[in-house]
Amino acid sequence: MFRPAFGILTIKGNFTLWKYLKDLHDFSTIERTIGFHQGRLTHGYRLVVLAAGERIDPDDIDLGGSTRTSGGTNILPTSPGSSIELLLTERGQDVQELKRKVCTFFAAASDNRPAKILPNLRHNEHMEYPDAEALAPGVRSGVPQFNLSNPKKFSVVREVGYQHRG
Repeated sequence: MFRPAFGILTIKGNFTLWKYLKDLHDFSTIERTIGFHQGRLTHGYRLVVLAAGERIDPDDIDLGGSTRTSGGTNILPTSPGSSIELLLTERGQDVQELKRKVCTFFAAASDNRPAKILPNLRHNEHMEYPDAEALAPGVRSGVPQFNLSNPKKFSVVREVGYQHRG
């Protein structure tokens, strides 16, 4: 499936799916799709994919909406800043059942594998997490986003300008 070309890392945090990242190579396109501060990836990054043999269970994740908003926070005026999960619950959805379906989806095909961009340059207070524009510049849109709360092993499948941080 995914050979760990550059090693294995144990990580957690926000992620999306392999199918949305695998063909992106241009820094600005990745930044725009994920919602990273412009220029952040010019310092290098690693692309990681959930390692073979690892699986994500419903209790490992929080639903995060999309990269359209930073961290998947709700942008609706009725409850700004609240989580997508709270919004779904308020609308009568069974969040645990939705998480089970999402985890089944992750395992269904290799393109559905959880994946993440790890920038070499750490976020700082002068950087913004702009709303993503996955479809095109100026078009507010995003790719699905989830938050992994329990660390899992990921294969590093691409390194671009990566230097070990000391």
